Parts: sequence; structure tokens; C-alpha cells
Amino acid sequence: MFKIYISDSVYKNVVRAEEQKNFSECSDLYKMLKRQPVQLLTASDNARFKSHPEEVLKDPSALYILDMTPVEAQTIQASYGVMCQSCQQPDVSPLIDVNDIFISNVDERLDRGWDSVLDSVERLPSNTLLLTDRYLFAFRHPNAGDGLANIREILNELLPLRFQGDEYHVTVVFDDKSKHASYSFDEIATKLNRIKKQLGRAYPIMMEVLGVTPDCAIYNKLHPRLILSNYYLVEAGHKLAAFNADKGTARQTLIPMALFTESSLKGSSTPPLEAINQTVTTLRDFSDSLSKLTDHSTYLYAVNGKRMERCEGIRNRLIRNK
Repeated sequence: MFKIYISDSVYKNVVRAEEQKNFSECSDLYKMLKRQPVQLLTASDNARFKSHPEEVLKDPSALYILDMTPVEAQTIQASYGVMCQSCQQPDVSPLIDVNDIFISNVDERLDRGWDSVLDSVERLPSNTLLLTDRYLFAFRHPNAGDGLANIREILNELLPLRFQGDEYHVTVVFDDKSKHASYSFDEIATKLNRIKKQLGRAYPIMMEVLGVTPDCAIYNKLHPRLILSNYYLVEAGHKLAAFNADKGTARQTLIPMALFTESSLKGSSTPPLEAINQTVTTLRDFSDSLSKLTDHSTYLYAVNGKRMERCEGIRNRLIRNK
């Protein structure tokens, strides 16, 4: 869940400068500090992050405002896919949504397809992706929406060019009973693993695949078609298999969103962050319940192309880290 880690002295300075203002006139950082969980950092905490920057992945969806230079903060952000800011120049504007909306239509070109839709979010740091669409593999013909081809395009746009935090995590969730009759679960898992290799990233990628059935406890909670990462989501009104190259496969709305909007920071609307939290909570509860589950036939599970008899727990750090 989103949390702000900030140096104690910086927090006090921000609050002191802003607390006498009308709330509507306060900075976006101040509004976040007042509406989101905050962890204050001591000098020794800051020193620890400086000497062991990999520790930011213990809370991979947080905002870190640390007592270090902008160059040092940017290096951590680029290396570990977390939002890391220097206390000298804190800038939370990348977390404020720019309100992009795309409308696709069947067989009509939409600029560059996924390349255009994802422009506003692909610049955000990222260490994990979660794609959930029950009907992702319902079709195999490109004009109707090829799930594998669309995942290839999505991953190619969103996977960072650089990542040093051990493995980058990708999880794909779909309805195994609604897949095209010519597909097997094993084939989908194998081909997704092959796609990750073909993208040629220089870091290891964990490809996790969960095929749920209508009998699975979380089935009815997975209706939204979403791409989730640690600082953004993309919602598809109809399906994630949205394009055949740059042409739409359905009449639908595609909305990329950062964590907050200006109105949500004021308290007058719901932040997009809440949609991420709802889906993460659903999958986290399912993951936590697996150790007590007696019937594992309600889902299928694979990691890196290898089918597993059962899932001991979802590995994606978006789900695993609490």
C-alpha cells in the first residue's frame, strides 16, 4: 500500500511552511502528507537507505523523500523502480494524473496503439506489473484481439530498460475456462515466458501466470480489466487485448492513470490509487488463504513457463509486500 517515507526534518519544514494556508492552496506534497500514511525517517534511517538502496524494495510502492542529492535519488529510482526524491527538490507531480483518455473502435486506427495509450505512465518508475482480464485469451484471431500479441506490446512499452532489484515481477491473471478452445493453460504459460525472453531486457523477469475458474473464491472480484504497477494503472472498458497492431479490436475506453488526481488530493473525489488497492487486496487475501485451501482445482498456476501443482503464495511483490 502507498506510504510516504520522508526525513523528519523535511516533514517538519513542509508542515511549518504550509499549515497556516488554506488547504486548497497548499502544495500537492503537503496534501499527500496529510491524506496518506507517513513514515518519518531519522538520520540513521537515511544513512541506511544511502548505503543499502536495495532496501527500498521492502516497500516497493512507496514514495521516498530522502536526505540525499537529486543525482543519488534519481539513481535509486532508476535502479529499483521506486519513486525516490531528494529532499532538496521534492517533486510529486509525476504521481498526479494528466487525465488522458483514449477511445478505440473496431478496425479503426488509434495513433500507435498501446504505444500511445501508455505514454503518460511508462515514464513512471516500476518494479512490477500485474495484468488481470478474465477474457484475455478468449480469442486467437488478431482482429478479435490476440492476448499474447497484446501482452507483448504492453510489456515492451512498460518494462524498464534498467532494473537492479533482483527480478522484475510480472503476473498475468485470466479465466482458464474462458480461453479459446485451441489454447491450453500450459501453452499460454510457455508462450508468456518466451515473450519475456524475446523482449531482450538485461535483467531477470519472473513471469507468473494464474488461471482462475468460476469456482475460484476471487473470480467475481476480477471483473475489471486492468494493468497495475506500483505507481499507476490502466483500465480497459472491454478487454486488454485491445489492438491488432494500431487498430482497435473493440469499441472501448482506455484510461491510463497515475495514483492521484488534483481533486482527490483535495478530498473531493476518489484517487485512482484506490482501484489498485482493491485489486491488490483481493489477490493478497487469496494468496494468504492458499495455505488453508483444501481444493486447489479452482485455479492453475505457473512460474517462468513451468506448471506448478499448487500455488504456495503469489510471488509478485505488489501482492507479497504488505
